Amino acid sequence: HWQEEQRTVQSFYAIPYDIPRGSAAAYFPEANPLVPIDSTALESNTPTSKAVEISVQASSR
Repeated sequence: HWQEEQRTVQSFYAIPYDIPRGSAAAYFPEANPLVPIDSTALESNTPTSKAVEISVQASSR
């Protein structure tokens, strides 16, 4: 989604959890590949790991 770039992680399990609809949560460092290194906060220059747009799809086993 970031600048038309596809970033992928695999072997995650989707678990229902009580968080806002349309949101997802993941642990780091496992989810680090989803965070574009050039998408950073303006003042701190830290990666925007709290606002990453994702798509989730089932994989074939």
